[in-house]
Amino acid sequence: MRHRIVGLVCGCAVAGLVAGGTARAQDGNGSIVGWGVQVVGVDLSADFAVVSAGDDHSLGLKADGSIVAWGMNNYGQCVVPEPNTGFTAVAADGWQSLGLKADGSIVAWGRNMYGQGDVPEPNADFTAVAAGFGHNLGLKADGSIVAWGRNNFGQCDVPPPNTDFAAVARGASHSLGLKAIGSIVAWGSNEWGQCDIPSPNTDFTAVAAGYTHAFGLKADGSIVAWGRNNFGQCDVPEPNADFTAVAGGYGHSLGLKADGSIVSWGDNFHGQCDVPPPNTDFTAVAAFYGHSLGLKADGSIRAWGDNNFGQCDVPSPNADFTAIAAGYGHSLGLKADGSIAAWGYNSHGECDIPAPNTDFMAVAASGGHEGGHSLGLKADGSIVAWGYNGADEPEPNTGFTAIAFSLGIKGYPRGDLDHDRDIDLEDFAEFADCLGGSGVVAPPPGCTQEQFSRADMDGDEDVDLTDYDQFQTVFAGPR
Repeated sequence: MRHRIVGLVCGCAVAGLVAGGTARAQDGNGSIVGWGVQVVGVDLSADFAVVSAGDDHSLGLKADGSIVAWGMNNYGQCVVPEPNTGFTAVAADGWQSLGLKADGSIVAWGRNMYGQGDVPEPNADFTAVAAGFGHNLGLKADGSIVAWGRNNFGQCDVPPPNTDFAAVARGASHSLGLKAIGSIVAWGSNEWGQCDIPSPNTDFTAVAAGYTHAFGLKADGSIVAWGRNNFGQCDVPEPNADFTAVAGGYGHSLGLKADGSIVSWGDNFHGQCDVPPPNTDFTAVAAFYGHSLGLKADGSIRAWGDNNFGQCDVPSPNADFTAIAAGYGHSLGLKADGSIAAWGYNSHGECDIPAPNTDFMAVAASGGHEGGHSLGLKADGSIVAWGYNGADEPEPNTGFTAIAFSLGIKGYPRGDLDHDRDIDLEDFAEFADCLGGSGVVAPPPGCTQEQFSRADMDGDEDVDLTDYDQFQTVFAGPR
C-alpha cells in the first residue's frame, strides 16, 4: 500500500507523517532565511535541503550532510555534536534536537531531563525520527519503532508485535504508528481515549496526532477521529465519505468533500459550523479559533462564525479570489490579479497590506491572543510581512518559493536538475539519463537517485514521457 502524506489540522496542535515544524526544499537544496523570532546570526545562504523549527531554535540540513543550528541554546540544543557530517534528516522540538545519519544511527543533543537524549542501543538502522514533548520515536528499516524519553503514561512502550510500521506520529503524551497494511497502533496516555482507534482499524493512508485527540484519513475518503471530544470535534457526520481536505479550529472541524460541499462539526458557540447556503462549489477550506472560511469555484469567499473583529465581513467586491488564510481574528484572501484583501482584527496592523499591493501569489496568516501577523509571497520570489512580530522581512529577500510561519526555503527552478539556476542542455542531458519509462521507479544506470527525483516532474515516482513533456515547457537555455 502506498501511503499519501496528508496534513490534518485539528485543535491546537498539528502533526502527521511530516512534522508540522519541518519544511523541505521542493526541488532540492536552497538557502534558509529566518526572521521575527527566528533572527539568526549564522550563514544560511546556500545548499540547504531541510529546515526544522523547534520552540525557540531551528535546524538546517545541508546538502553535504552537515547541520546548522541557531536560536535559543539554553540546553545546548544548538551545539551539533562532532563529527557534523553524514546527516540525512533533522527534527527539532522543545529544547532538543535529533539528527539521523546515513548509516542509520541517531544523534541527539539538547535537553535531557527525561532521557530523551539517550538513544537506545543498538543505535542503527533507523529510517525516520519524530521529536517532541519529552519523548522521541525512531522508525527502523525493519518496520519496528524505538521510543525513549519521558514515559509517565507509557508513551514509550510500543505494543507488540513491533513490526511493519510505515510512519510514526506523537502527541502530548501518546504515540501513534501507522502500519504498512493500513492499520494504526496507539499507546500512552489514554485519558481522553486518544489511543482507542475505532474499528475497523484498516485502510488508513495517513495518521495525525493532536494534543489529546487524533485523526486518520482512509483510502476511501472517510475520516476517523477519536480522543477528546468535549465539543464533538471527533464526531464526523454521516455520510463519512469522499473527503479531500480537512481543516480544524480550536474545537471545530471542517471537511471538504469531492463534490465541493463542506461538512462541519464540533464547537458551534460562534456559529463556526453553520456553513452558509448554498453549500456547493467550494474548493478550499480554512479555520482558526472560532471562525471558518470557504473559497468558492467562482472566486468568492464565504465566512462564518466568530465575527467579533469583523473577520467574517469579506470586503466588496467579493470576487476573483484564488486562496484563503485564517488568523486568530483576521482573514486574508488572495485575488487573481495578485492583490491581497485583509479584514478583521487589526490592532497590530495585520490587515494593513504594504504598498504596492500587487504580484502576490500566496498568503499565510497566524496569530494568538497577543495579535496576529500576515505574510504574502510575491511572484518575484520576495516576501512581504506585516502585523504583530512579523514586519521585518529577511535579507536578501529574493528567491522564495513557499512561506510558512517565519521560516522560508529558497528553491531552484523546476527542471533545474544540476542546480545552476537555469534549465539548459546540461539539464536535458541529465534528464535523458534518467528517462526510464512509465512505472519504472528505480534510477537507470548513469542516473543517481537525486537526479531521478528531480527529473520526476509530475511526482508520480517514475520518469516517463509525461515528465518529458513538462520538462520541455520549462526548458529555457543558459542564463
